[in-house]
Amino acid sequence: MKTTTLLCTAMLLLLAGFQQKKPAPKWALKATYHESCSCNAPCPCPFGLPMTNSFCKLNSLLDIHEGYYNNIKLDSVQVILSGSAGQWGEYYFAETTSKEQKEAVETILKIVRIASFDTVLNSKRTTINYEKTEDKISFSTSHIKVDMSMVKGNNNQPVIVQNLKGKLFENYIPHLSHTNIRSFSDTTNNFSFKKKAGFTAEWNLTDSNFQNQ
Repeated sequence: MKTTTLLCTAMLLLLAGFQQKKPAPKWALKATYHESCSCNAPCPCPFGLPMTNSFCKLNSLLDIHEGYYNNIKLDSVQVILSGSAGQWGEYYFAETTSKEQKEAVETILKIVRIASFDTVLNSKRTTINYEKTEDKISFSTSHIKVDMSMVKGNNNQPVIVQNLKGKLFENYIPHLSHTNIRSFSDTTNNFSFKKKAGFTAEWNLTDSNFQNQ
């Protein structure tokens, strides 16, 4: 009788554990990622090479064309990432981003670990200015400014690098970053670089790409 009671208790605890376990979130993104950093051009990080001068300070823009996180649509969400790769970072979302969209994208960024921020110091909504032509890109907030132009190859066409490791650097197109500025009243983490590395890459990601990480 005692053995039967123990077995029943164990089975009930096991069933309770199954009932409490939440299903993993389902998400997907199609987006363009634009980055300007302090490394010499081309940025060595996507190639798995050491950072220039052992650091990589960056401002980047993620422009989501379409996506979802469970039942939350992420179409047209834009966010600027600013920080030092592998160390600290901040997120600046476009003002039109809802609270639910903001939290969803924050979760996805934590999963994909672009720039591998160990600590996110700040995440807020602000005005983002974004302009893109055939060969030039600029984006900014009141305290962040990036201007970069495409590196061209034969027949004045873009240089496209394929087969880089992972899913974050598909259709990698190198750019020359003319301006990469972070300028806040608290000058602790400010930086300013000119004539350094920049690039764009296409994201076509789903949760299944990162299940084993």
